[in-house]
Amino acid sequence: MNFLRWQVVGLSGLMFLLAGSLSINAQPDRFADVVVDTAALGNSVFMRTGAGGNLAVSAGPDGLLLVDDQFAALAERIEAALVALPDPAPLSERPLKYVINTHHHGDHTGGNGYFAGLGATLVASQPARVRLLARAPSPDTPLPVITYDAGISIYFNNDRLRLVAMQGHTDGDTAVLFEQANVLHTGDLFFNGRFPYIDLDSGGGVSAYLASQEQMLALIDDDTRVVPGHGPLASKQDLLDTYQMIKKTRRAVEADVDSGLSLTAIQEKGVLLAYKGFAWNFITEARWLELLYRDVVANGSGA
Repeated sequence: MNFLRWQVVGLSGLMFLLAGSLSINAQPDRFADVVVDTAALGNSVFMRTGAGGNLAVSAGPDGLLLVDDQFAALAERIEAALVALPDPAPLSERPLKYVINTHHHGDHTGGNGYFAGLGATLVASQPARVRLLARAPSPDTPLPVITYDAGISIYFNNDRLRLVAMQGHTDGDTAVLFEQANVLHTGDLFFNGRFPYIDLDSGGGVSAYLASQEQMLALIDDDTRVVPGHGPLASKQDLLDTYQMIKKTRRAVEADVDSGLSLTAIQEKGVLLAYKGFAWNFITEARWLELLYRDVVANGSGA
């Protein structure tokens, strides 16, 4: 199906949405002001932001490949942004071939149904597919049809993409290394300049998160451009800074737990001064300390 179809159906779709909004008392759209922005990373690889997880796009003679697809409500805007990509080939001649899911969370996979409907093949680790299947609203929900346990390579647009299965944010994470472009998409194994969200209820854990960051650091060099799951475009040093923050704040919480401090007392004490700037609206300082506390209590010291 041609990507340019959005231009044909856009007006009727807009009228439908406007009519629907009247029927629900003009309920505000939390995505109304979201703009999908683009940064060129070289070798026909682009980073896209919007709402939810950051995207990476490979655009070239083989077509398009997308790493993550944000929320369902943004799918048409993402498609329009793909249409607007520059050469090397017209969009009508380079359809979207693959969508890689770095994990199962909805802010990274919400567009799966939309883009699978356009003919894209969904790719994810086997544990991520299991998680997606568990939350599928119906048997017709599109799911990844290519999966892997340790990893897989995709040769696309004169590059080799290494998909490396990892754990830590969840039990089904993937990092994507564009070897020729020297670009790494980390998924949510890296929040640039922020306390990360580690989904303990989906198999994530602090020790595994750190181990995955160590593995990613070993894959890249000082010139690698790093696309984090959330936050601005990063470098190897940015990833290393976050890795060190996690290690040091976890060690501090371990020491506090060993000293008999309660979670409330640990939160009142706060994180090390150097890391207070990592707090943000979703993972506040108190929530980060609670996550570390839960992990330490469940798994013990020595991570």
